[in-house]
Amino acid sequence: MYALIIILLGVAIIAISVYLLFYVQGIEIKGNEYTADKVILESVQKDKYSVNSLYLIIKYRFMEHEVPGSLTSIKVGIKNPWTIKVMVKEKPIVGYITEDEEYVFFDKTGTVVLKGREMVEGVPGIEGVAVGESKLYKPLNLKDEKFLEAILNVAQEVKNYKLEPDKIVCVSDGIELYFGSIRVVLGMDVTTEKMAQITPILAKLEGRAGTLDLQHFMDESNVIPFTADLPEDETNEQDGEDTSDEGNDEYPEDSGDDEDSEYDNDDEY
Repeated sequence: MYALIIILLGVAIIAISVYLLFYVQGIEIKGNEYTADKVILESVQKDKYSVNSLYLIIKYRFMEHEVPGSLTSIKVGIKNPWTIKVMVKEKPIVGYITEDEEYVFFDKTGTVVLKGREMVEGVPGIEGVAVGESKLYKPLNLKDEKFLEAILNVAQEVKNYKLEPDKIVCVSDGIELYFGSIRVVLGMDVTTEKMAQITPILAKLEGRAGTLDLQHFMDESNVIPFTADLPEDETNEQDGEDTSDEGNDEYPEDSGDDEDSEYDNDDEY
């Protein structure tokens, strides 16, 4: 009996010491750019045992756990027995739409990862698309799946090619990008091949205004037509004359070789 009491007292002392020594008094969060610290803290501290740093280490390494919908992972480490380090990895934002007076940001799967009145820098906005009420961590409420796929594709490709359009506009027959005075028509089928042509062609069109038509590229033809906008005074003087070919260029597919680039061909009118 005496030995049993000694053992029980020893276990109790150890348990109390572990509880007090590893009682969480501080949490350091790193890796989040748009997810609020409060959201991460609430996730980490959601159960009653999360006051213990050893428990948190075991939980986030060996046990199933939930993470906020804006994150792909949460890792927990110990800075000292009473301070834990939380490293998170966020889902990349590829675009946003506006809803009432809020920005609705979504990832490459179309899941809403952030809603708020503050803009996230470097994220392209999508105009001209009507969606139902969006809910955080839920898919965008857009019934036309083909249109949703086109929106997600163009948002992802703009990010991949580091393009910075002034705006992305959804029209009845597809997607259009605007770069200053240049309108790029992509159609409904947004492909990597189409997006790869934009940067080199824009470099050749610097200072010009008009429409670059990529809608049928790699489908009906590899030629990319450019229709220049006419000055307002010239437009007013047309008086019914046929000028459909005036100011038009046709650009072959980009070969990637600047020295022998076919973009230097004379204009064809």
